Amino acid sequence: MKKIVVVLALAALVFQAGAQTYVPKEGEISFKVLQTTKDHSIRQVRTTPFTAHGYSSMTPIDLDQAKPSHEFMGCGICMTDASCWLLSQMDIEKRYELLKEAFSSRGLNFSIARLNCGSSDYATELYNYNDHVGDVDMKYFSVERDEKYMIPTLKMLSQFQPDLFLFSSIWSAPGWMKDSGAMCGGALLDDYMPAFASYWAAYLKAYKERGIKINAITVQNEPATDQRGGCPATLISAQQEMQLASKYLPSAFKKAGLDTKIWVWDQNYSGVDRVLTTLSDPKVRKSIDAVAWHPYSGKPEQMREVLAKYPGTKMHLTERGPNIVMKKEQDENWWCDLIFGALNNGCSSYTGWNLLLDEDGQPNTGRFACGGLYEINLESGKLSRSSQWTVFRQFNPYVKRGAQVMAVEQPDKNLTTITFRNPDGSFVIVVSARENPERQRVQIKFKDQYLALPLPMNTWSMTTILVDAQ
Repeated sequence: MKKIVVVLALAALVFQAGAQTYVPKEGEISFKVLQTTKDHSIRQVRTTPFTAHGYSSMTPIDLDQAKPSHEFMGCGICMTDASCWLLSQMDIEKRYELLKEAFSSRGLNFSIARLNCGSSDYATELYNYNDHVGDVDMKYFSVERDEKYMIPTLKMLSQFQPDLFLFSSIWSAPGWMKDSGAMCGGALLDDYMPAFASYWAAYLKAYKERGIKINAITVQNEPATDQRGGCPATLISAQQEMQLASKYLPSAFKKAGLDTKIWVWDQNYSGVDRVLTTLSDPKVRKSIDAVAWHPYSGKPEQMREVLAKYPGTKMHLTERGPNIVMKKEQDENWWCDLIFGALNNGCSSYTGWNLLLDEDGQPNTGRFACGGLYEINLESGKLSRSSQWTVFRQFNPYVKRGAQVMAVEQPDKNLTTITFRNPDGSFVIVVSARENPERQRVQIKFKDQYLALPLPMNTWSMTTILVDAQ
């Protein structure tokens, strides 16, 4: 296979000294403002200082009254078989630079990666790790296929993010465990629930033996759909998932010496009723670590129904990336609404879908038009970044693991905002504004002082305000 030589022009991640912000005097609040518009990539911009005088007509983002909502764990990306294969075809130096940009603290600072246990719909072929019918003891289980390019790629990530959190999802059990007899479509048979758990344990143990610790799993990716047989998928009922999460998986993990966390659901906001059913069992609540969500249907506010019934439930958004036929609709503001909506309503993390795909959304074993966070043109080797990349760049490098997502009143219906407080006491505020012919402002209140920021006119904008610990 001919190697892909990528023309990779890294974005300027280090700010130049040309646009100095206001330098505070002793005792004044220290901060800086970073901004992206349709005409300018992220840059530091000038601003006036915090003062004792505010605009009474503007609802401020009030840091004095903000209360911690829940802990932020980080943002990440799915290292699918398809993405890892494309990376393996690249020149080693360009591959290194792309992964460095995505995972290092001077890049997007991804601290989470999602893996696939067997093929997802983004893979070079349909595959699982044990096609030996009836091998419930996993004597013939093997991840040898993953040693070609997936495992070597994953091992590179520790160079950029030593504390990388890995979780894995399964799209299909081996067909012989399902009523369809095939990987694409069908439901898990009750009799094979113990074998399904043993399959998971064998996978986790095999990766551990190869130096890769997987911290968590989702019991089943999108368990309420079999995708009409159009890609790897498995129907698992709520009752089956409850038994797997509270009985079969914990038993298999304990036997294999694993401490891997278990996440349930891993599907849309609209499935909140099923989540409530799953969590109604005290044994399930004791056995699991979190609920995983997708945003393809429903609204993020629906997660609050779970929090109202079961306060303190951990939640994660585990999949959503670009769509190659919806690039215009999925602009930067669209992504801010989606990502901030998940985080503001209870999720501790956000994980995008494929890291890298080609311009046609390939390799693809399924029927969907997903694109990559990065897109590579196979003819020219040119690499491009999605608008989702631009949003991650605006906030994730500045928010530390263990930060708190703060409960703050939204200042304006025309703005989308999110506020974090880092472990050191500093604040990260992000404001997303749509293009508007009139001047818009956002006001920050801190220590009874006010900062009124004018937002750019005739352009969409993302503005990050970094307020130092006081």
